[in-house]
Amino acid sequence: MKSKKVGQATGSDEVTGIEKEVAILLSDMVGYSLKTADMRPTEIKDFMLLYHRNLKKIVHSLCGKEQNIESSAGDGAVALFERKAGQGKDQMCGQALNVALEMVSAMEKGLICETRIGIFTGDVIEAVLDGKTMRFGASFSVASRLEELCGYFGIKILMDREVAFWQTEHSRYLTSIGKVTPKNFLHPVHIFSVYKPGIHQCPVDVNKKQLMGFIEMKNRAIELFCGNVLQGIQPDFPLARQKLLECQELFVEMTGKKDLPTERVLEYIGNHPSPEEDFRQVGMKIGEPVGQHHGVRLLNLSSELFKAMNKEFYQTLVVDTAWERKFKLVWYKKNEPVIHFNDNPDGVYFIDVGSVAILDGNGVQLNTLKAGDVFGEMAYFSKKGLRSATVIAKSDLVLRRLSGKDLKTLPVVKKIFKKIAKKRKKDEEH
Repeated sequence: MKSKKVGQATGSDEVTGIEKEVAILLSDMVGYSLKTADMRPTEIKDFMLLYHRNLKKIVHSLCGKEQNIESSAGDGAVALFERKAGQGKDQMCGQALNVALEMVSAMEKGLICETRIGIFTGDVIEAVLDGKTMRFGASFSVASRLEELCGYFGIKILMDREVAFWQTEHSRYLTSIGKVTPKNFLHPVHIFSVYKPGIHQCPVDVNKKQLMGFIEMKNRAIELFCGNVLQGIQPDFPLARQKLLECQELFVEMTGKKDLPTERVLEYIGNHPSPEEDFRQVGMKIGEPVGQHHGVRLLNLSSELFKAMNKEFYQTLVVDTAWERKFKLVWYKKNEPVIHFNDNPDGVYFIDVGSVAILDGNGVQLNTLKAGDVFGEMAYFSKKGLRSATVIAKSDLVLRRLSGKDLKTLPVVKKIFKKIAKKRKKDEEH
């Protein structure tokens, strides 16, 4: 058991601290301000005392009355699980998760309000000031961020990899959520949760074989997404996305609902179709501040000018953005052909990352297109209705493809591509 003293005692204040390795459970009620907005102070007092009493009942029933859970900032609560003599780290971390799971069960039964829970293992130091025990350590900040990330991922429990590693009783239900660097953090955290019957949108009578298949598939997909240095696995966004879509399909089949953590990673890949330079080190950067800087103001100005010039295009492209979801991500390797001269068209392409070479029917290069350009629209507005060029990837390529079938359902987008095709034909003639 890790424990050491540091510091000195002075007067009535004991500044001597005891450093301990603990599992921290930090919880926070969801929507506290809204729930108490119309309450009188006495009602808030009774409401919160009942909430904290019920939390204590859960902890005491599982761990005994010697295990404390203390209120923190009104609607928050924190419990420190220490390694007792003769215990291993697995028991310390296991107790923390057992309490978290029992809290979720109490939420489902309506015994406590919906609450987010973060669990982290690390070092803290205790000291006494004016007879009151105080605790310090960066571990509290990490546990707090994990609790906050529950809201982003739409999940009730999040724990770091260390807590997950030491689980025994619930190990087969552990599910990887991803590697993230929360706001104001310098280092990433590998985060996990628990998917089991009655927990996290999984019905009590969920098909257990399907559930175990989902967990195995999801863990593999997140490993492909994040990479694994020890196993020599580099982040593979195309394959990760494919596996995540399969996970989502299975989860919907099991529960009738989408899995929000899976959806969040798919959204991230949609916005970052290839890993950023520091992705291997930091993973997903969440909570980056977005201010009204100069670029945002210019974007708003250009949007208003666009509205003034063409209200039809503005409504479709800026306001009703459902059309964006029709553009599906596809990846190509360098020198791989994307479309062939005289083929039947299979869609219109937008270049997200990389560049392509445009070749005529004799293989002569006509042009180079880069990120932000579109191609493939000519075939849909020509008499032959066939590809008028071959397109080859000049680099590893990320494209967004709109199928011909979907193009027909988007008349305004089709009109835009028709204008692009008309201009491109005019340029070629000159």
